[in-house]
Amino acid sequence: MTVPDVFDAFDETVPRPVARRPAAWAADRARLLGVWVAAGARAHRHSVVLLAVLLPIVAVIHGVNFDGWPGRVTDDEGTYAAQAYSMQYWNRIAHYTYWYDHPFGGWLLIAIYTKLTDGFHRAATAVTAARELMFLLHLTSCVLLYRLGRLLGLRRFFAGLALLVFSLSPLALWYQRMAFLDNIGVMWLLAAFVCAASPRRSVAAAALAGTFMAFSFWSKETTLLFLPGLYVLLWQHRDPRNWRFVRRNFLGCLIGICGIYILYAAAKNELFEGPGHVSLEWAVRWQLFDRAPSGSVLDHGSDTYNVVRSWLDLDPYLVLAGIAAAVPLLALRRLRVVSALLLMQFGFIFRNGYLPNPYVTAMLPFAALCAAGLLDVVLPRIRPRTPVDLDQDDDDRGGEARGVPGWLTAAWTGLRRGAVAVAVIGSVVTLAWDWTPKIHTALTRDASAPSRDATRWFLAHIHDDGTVITDDIAWTDLTIHGRRPLPVWFYKLDLDPQVRGHFPHGWKDVDYLMMGKPPDSVLAEVPIVAEAIHHSVVLKSFGNGEIEIRRVLPPGCRIDIPPARCGPDASEQTIPSAGAGNHGSDYGYVPAASGQSPAVRVGDPGSTTPRPGDGDAQRPAGGSGRPGGGAGESARESADSARHRDGVLSPGGG
Repeated sequence: MTVPDVFDAFDETVPRPVARRPAAWAADRARLLGVWVAAGARAHRHSVVLLAVLLPIVAVIHGVNFDGWPGRVTDDEGTYAAQAYSMQYWNRIAHYTYWYDHPFGGWLLIAIYTKLTDGFHRAATAVTAARELMFLLHLTSCVLLYRLGRLLGLRRFFAGLALLVFSLSPLALWYQRMAFLDNIGVMWLLAAFVCAASPRRSVAAAALAGTFMAFSFWSKETTLLFLPGLYVLLWQHRDPRNWRFVRRNFLGCLIGICGIYILYAAAKNELFEGPGHVSLEWAVRWQLFDRAPSGSVLDHGSDTYNVVRSWLDLDPYLVLAGIAAAVPLLALRRLRVVSALLLMQFGFIFRNGYLPNPYVTAMLPFAALCAAGLLDVVLPRIRPRTPVDLDQDDDDRGGEARGVPGWLTAAWTGLRRGAVAVAVIGSVVTLAWDWTPKIHTALTRDASAPSRDATRWFLAHIHDDGTVITDDIAWTDLTIHGRRPLPVWFYKLDLDPQVRGHFPHGWKDVDYLMMGKPPDSVLAEVPIVAEAIHHSVVLKSFGNGEIEIRRVLPPGCRIDIPPARCGPDASEQTIPSAGAGNHGSDYGYVPAASGQSPAVRVGDPGSTTPRPGDGDAQRPAGGSGRPGGGAGESARESADSARHRDGVLSPGGG
């Protein structure tokens, strides 16, 4: 036998490793995941049962009529839906020039959801699709809030109580149903706090806390105000043996993910202010220093006072009870962070700055934890009795225990239990009396019907190719249905030089208006829109004037003359070909190839609800280096054939 034969024989006796098939590997991982989930469910079976009871209640209260109430009371919902649409279909950050008003992680998440669920073509309206995501995020926030309460030492009853008041408050129903970035940011913020308080105290939990905090920043930049509290909570739950690595991983993930925002601006040469482009520097300076303040909360005529008053009109109990409970809880280490953060948010209301309407959204989870946490602290805990306790009882029978009479200890315990019982029963009665009619309104009133009806009527009756000025609530719906040229958000007509440049004759180039009448303070910022409203007639009104469809009539024009023959350059206008803009020879609107019918997507009639105030939709004036300052940016080509006809009214650079 030769030497090679010996080696060949030896190789045949050595077992060879068998490559695992991908399917087998996946099945093994799924089995391990199932075992891990089952073990966790057994370990927390009481909490799982409690959540199984509470979450369906929350789902019903928040899910029924979520699109009808609140109504379309703020442009912000439409703005975030439109920006998500731009991301999904146009591969742009925003439907107009992105000026770093907020990081774009919030509407990126909306775009991911609508992409996975075909939300923009399935839901009744674009805002409806965005609100669907808010519903799912709220259920996630409820679970995270319960878990955070348990990690902070609350008993199951009080952690469940915090979940209920956080979810059933009329403030929560109003703000957490709407498509606000604050709801997305709060969900990530609660996830970060849960990881920071993890009993594992591991490096991985710290890394997740930093990652979720960064996601919260990417959703709403103001959540960085909670960063000191998150770090203190992480420090309180530290293990000295690995604290150095925990700290580094937390800060590394946080700074690394947040820093991408700065790198993005630097890569686009928009980090610092300069002529002809927007900049992150200017946006930050405007948000912090140059934005017009909304006044003092102590001034009854200020916007801040009106915003706070609208909160109290919806629910005067939860936030005030949480603030009152937070003061004594500062003395308790395990609840010191959440109470300090709530008081910090309360103090910010008194600064002379801008107070957005959804500001209260981030206060609600901390107010719920503080209110329930104080009751948990006051109620004595029942400690399992041990043989040592029994011996102590025999020694102290008929005497005193450690210098305190036994009857006095029993009386003090009974007093604390009675106080908690009275507080819980009184709160249930009071909240049921105040919240029940408001919850009934939230479940039954369709305040969004005027907006949906206006969009449906416009698509069914306006068949020419006139230019329509609208709010962001209807912008996405009109765009989805193939309205060309693209609708124009009314703010951009005056404040974006790129858009304004395509209206050389000002209001005379506008054909239709589909919007409510803005307040005088807003009309002062948009003079072209104000002139268009002044020279228009109402074609159809919805919701007692909440939304009006108007036809703009230049001098010498009549309502029976098509817009194409009414404009200042009517003699020079030509009818676009059907292939260019989906228009027929009779100016008639031809639906886009998506196959969606306007009558199918735009919803049902209903009533309206009072408007408590606008959201965080204040828009600064345009100019060099300012929002809307992308005058030199040409409309980029897109695969979306809907944008091919008119780059004029297509969005600015993203």
